[in-house]
Amino acid sequence: MGAEQILINVAPGETRIAILEGERLASLIIARDGSESLVGNIYLGRVETVLDGLQAAFVDIGEARSGFLSVADLRPPGDDRRDDIGDYVSEGDAVLVQVLRDPEEDKGAKLTGRVLLTGRDLLYSPSQPGINLSRRISDPDERQRLMEVMDDVVPEDVAGGFILRTAAQEAEAEDLEAEVSRLAARWAEIEAARASGQAPACLERELAPAFMALRDFAGTDLKSVIVDDPETLSALKAYAEAEMPDVTGLLHAHVDRHPLFEAHDMEERIDAAIDPYVDLPSGGSLIISETPALTAIDVNTGSTEGSGREQSAVKANEEAAREIARQIRLRNLSGLIVVDFVSMRRRDSQESVNRVLRHALNHDPLRPHVVGFTKLGLLEMTRRRRGASLAEILTGGTVVPRKTPWTVALEALRAVSREAAARPAPKFEIHVPSAVADAFEGPAAAALKTLEERLGTAVDVVGEAEFAPETIDVRGIH
Repeated sequence: MGAEQILINVAPGETRIAILEGERLASLIIARDGSESLVGNIYLGRVETVLDGLQAAFVDIGEARSGFLSVADLRPPGDDRRDDIGDYVSEGDAVLVQVLRDPEEDKGAKLTGRVLLTGRDLLYSPSQPGINLSRRISDPDERQRLMEVMDDVVPEDVAGGFILRTAAQEAEAEDLEAEVSRLAARWAEIEAARASGQAPACLERELAPAFMALRDFAGTDLKSVIVDDPETLSALKAYAEAEMPDVTGLLHAHVDRHPLFEAHDMEERIDAAIDPYVDLPSGGSLIISETPALTAIDVNTGSTEGSGREQSAVKANEEAAREIARQIRLRNLSGLIVVDFVSMRRRDSQESVNRVLRHALNHDPLRPHVVGFTKLGLLEMTRRRRGASLAEILTGGTVVPRKTPWTVALEALRAVSREAAARPAPKFEIHVPSAVADAFEGPAAAALKTLEERLGTAVDVVGEAEFAPETIDVRGIH
């Protein structure tokens, strides 16, 4: 199932995007001002250091830390020859690179020399010729049709190749032809900027999160996109008209008197998505523990019944496997993930649970890799990292999840917006814990100023030393 509804909440300090498949929250994207992702950005970088021992190079891209570029990310796809980093770059060279992974802690961004331009239906690879299709397009007739369409619509003078994304299923020939032209034109602009630019320089930035969500999730199942900010809605409509006209009619303003996320019960779902405990329908549960080294998921059996102990364990584990796949995507868990399922004695039982998990993970755009069961009965898998996990964003990655002062500060501003809409006043006061009050002098300062300008009134912050960490008290002053 693809995305059926997209909710876009734009508030001072952050944008939150909820992707719903049916009634279930499938993915949540949170983008905060001042912590924008670099993934997808294309840079003209300058090689600072070549490390022969690591077969990699550090590249200055104009950000706070130099990026890391390995020989594997310079080598042409499918080329397994034994080569050296020095065969591709030398110190001082200007090199075109794209960010694969954001900087984290003391590490710079992970870079690649194999640039990809992303469209709604297509990926354009200027350096890799040929036409390829997503493995998720499984219908042989549709695969054949799309190959024939691409043979007709790709001009001979367009270098490189294209990959048809899953969203390209049922795409019309004229839509694919138009996207080929747009992607080729974007590449021509990047090449021109590269020829005239001085390294380090950013040649193209990835779309803002709201636009990226529209591009990546606007499939055939999409029924509506609801946006609560007029400027963002207008910009999204302009983007849709240019890139995906069939989606324009699905874009709507939020008109309910309740805030968008409250009207759709998103706030409670977000709180549940950082809770380590997840209840399963059978009465069992998952315990999800994030650590710097790995994420551990423990499956506890409930009242699941089968024809015997082994069958009961298999039924509980299959139910857990489906929910684990959903939670991994929703929480944006990455790196090494270890699952301790209910103990099963038979190898075919393990294979059955393995198949269910793999099938459930097919909906994850990051394509987790399931390694399988170890000799100790633990299942191992890995998932590519794309940004911080939901818990890292909302709680700072604490062992016992607790919202950061910045998160509470932004919630306080939303509370003021609700109070102002319900009971207007010439002035407002926010009484919050001292640590949250400090956040309004730091990361939340700009958001506070934006809210004051939007309301046309002052909002004073009062720190209360005795308040519990997440307490908020909003008062209208008359």
